[in-house]
Order: sequence, then C-alpha cells, then structure tokens
Amino acid sequence: MDWNRTKTIFIWVFLILNIFLYTQYLQRYNEGQEIEVLGETTKFESLLKEDNITYNALPNNNESAAYYSGQIKNFSPSEVPYFANQRTEIENGNKLNVTMEKPVKLQEGGAHDKFTEFLHSHVYEGDSYVLWNVDNENKVATFFQKVNDLTLYYNVRGYVKIYWNDDERVVAYEQTMLEKHEKLEKQQNLLTPIQVLQILYGKNLLKPDSQIVKLNLGYSTIVQLTQTQVFAPTWEVRVRLADKSEEIHFVNAVDGKIVEIQNDLSEIVEPEEDLE
Repeated sequence: MDWNRTKTIFIWVFLILNIFLYTQYLQRYNEGQEIEVLGETTKFESLLKEDNITYNALPNNNESAAYYSGQIKNFSPSEVPYFANQRTEIENGNKLNVTMEKPVKLQEGGAHDKFTEFLHSHVYEGDSYVLWNVDNENKVATFFQKVNDLTLYYNVRGYVKIYWNDDERVVAYEQTMLEKHEKLEKQQNLLTPIQVLQILYGKNLLKPDSQIVKLNLGYSTIVQLTQTQVFAPTWEVRVRLADKSEEIHFVNAVDGKIVEIQNDLSEIVEPEEDLE
C-alpha cells in the first residue's frame, strides 16, 4: 500500500470538502433568508392551497447527517466474485458485465420483491443496493448503491442493472461498486422537509395542481477524484403533475441548493481531478 499517495488523496479530499462547506455556509448565510421570505409555515401552506399543491405526511426523523467519502471498487481477475451459472467480464477495471449461462427465472410477485430476491441471491453484496427503477418496456431494473444505509443517487460507480427476457428470466446484469465508506466532518443539521418544499416553490419548481408523493433522504456526489468521491446528504422529492407524469427534484439537505444530477448511467463522467 502506497501510504504517501493515500495520505495525499485524503488531504485533497478534506481540503476540497472544507472549501466546499465554507462556500456553502456563506451562500446559506447570504441566501438562507430566501427560505423565510415566504413567512411562517401557515402562510406557505396557504400558498400551496391556492395553487392546489398537496402533500401527505412529511418525514420527520432526519435532523442531521454527515458527509461521506467512498473509493471506487476495482476488480482484478483473481478477485471476481464467483457465482454458479455466471460468466463474468471486467470492463475498465471497475465494472462487472455478467452473463447468465442459463437464464434465471424471476420469482412470482411484485417488481420490488422479485428483482430484490434475484439481487440478494446472485449479485455480489446485493444487499448493498436498493431498487430505483423498473423499465418494463426495455426490460431493465436499476438498483443504486447505499451509503450510510441511504440511497446514493445516480452514481455511475455504484449501481446494478438487471436485464431479463420475455420469459421473465434474467439473462445478464452489470455492476459497479464504491467501497470503504468513511464519515467526513461532524453531523450536519439538515433542512426540514417543509423548508425543502419552500425552496422548490420559491424557484417555481412546484407546479399548480401537483402532488408531492414522496420525500426521501439520500446522498448525491459532490466531489470526484481519481479513486475517491465525496457524498452530500440530499433530499429526493417526487412530484406527480396534473397530467399524471412525475418529476423528481434533488435538494442538498444542508445548504438547500438544487442538485443537478446526470441521470444517464451509460455515460461515464471522467473525474475532475487527477492526483496521479
């Protein structure tokens, strides 16, 4: 193990994170009043009512969370996880492309149960991932990796895609993974769900006659180095529009910034920094 190189990477991670946190603190100090412009919660609720924007009970059990870092998992041929009935190829050192020698029948039941059961039974550390989306038209189920037991949204280095055929049998899957998750800094106070809705409303991202159907706390990627990445607590807000379509917004749970997430996992985003 090259200790000097590892130490340099962590010094850079902490330096970048500290600069980021300080910048966001200044932004929150100068712009945080935007949350309060709408007044008290009762006034905000009146505005929502006028626009016929509704929501169910909001989560209230997440008051603080920490930033985390993780390292890209590289697979060597000698370390490829073995599962019977699978043929595995390594792509770019960090992605497993797996073909089932004999397609595996999915169990009966709902989408969550049948794909999760396959994941736990046939995928390396499958319980480290959570179901995100099922595309029945293209027959692809996408899972995102978890960080601190919370979903890490759209990170190309931490996902599983399962492919099946017309006979409801899995024919292949692909997997990437982040490992060595480490907590950075101390716990951060989080914006409450109602504050997140105020931010979205203030930016005209909540449309009239819509319904907020879900708020979940997860993580988004804010720093990408050669092998190390940093994740920030992030609110996921799902909104059903009047035409029954759905929008998903991501809001940094610490500073309230709208998070623009690239949602195409097929595109590899190159790291911004290279310390090698």
